[in-house]
Amino acid sequence: MERWGTVSPSLKSDASYVTEVDLATERFLAGKAEQLLPGSGFLGEEFGAQREDAELLWACDPIDGTTNFVWGLPHWGVSLGLLERGIPTLGVIYLPALDDLYWAVRGKGACRNGKPLGAVPDRSTIQLEDTLCLTSNALKTLNTEAVAGRLRCLGSIATELAYTACGCLCGTVGLHEGIVDMAAGLCIGAEVGCIIQYLDGSPVDLHQLIRVRRTDRHFAFGPPALVKLVQNLLHER
Repeated sequence: MERWGTVSPSLKSDASYVTEVDLATERFLAGKAEQLLPGSGFLGEEFGAQREDAELLWACDPIDGTTNFVWGLPHWGVSLGLLERGIPTLGVIYLPALDDLYWAVRGKGACRNGKPLGAVPDRSTIQLEDTLCLTSNALKTLNTEAVAGRLRCLGSIATELAYTACGCLCGTVGLHEGIVDMAAGLCIGAEVGCIIQYLDGSPVDLHQLIRVRRTDRHFAFGPPALVKLVQNLLHER
């Protein structure tokens, strides 16, 4: 928090930002994860994989939304998920600037700031004041004019998945998002009735996603009827 909006970033090979805070946070979390589950694997945004084939694999983005962090915008946070044989089993997302904490354990429900989350509202139509999130890559490549509702792009897929799970957004559509960014949010979303599918209707294979790191096609995340609606509405320009 002390470095929020003041830290100087460096550019990674893909031209995205990284800061010393990202690096230090990932080192800290990797160490704590190993203490919690000795012998587990760890897949991080900044330093890559350790024991990637382990039955229990942590997937971590130490600061999801680094661009927001650098520029002083509030939607950024820590995303830490635990995958058991490729299945999201535990997820924690913390948004420090908003002091907003989301967590879930598979089969035991999800919480926001200590309060249980109920089933996410579903819908088969999108009205003018319904909010649908599209990530930057999705906004640039899809026929967004087909959506009747309000469009949002928050700059942090972890935040967007968490907001979808708690009903602040009716759904999220993305492209080229990483398993390290989404593992926690997928666990949280699954506990309240959210699913993730590609826009062509095919399932997102998390085992493959662990190997290739990022989605290669547009996907929709949300309750089932909303996902089906988005699949019928949106296509590449």
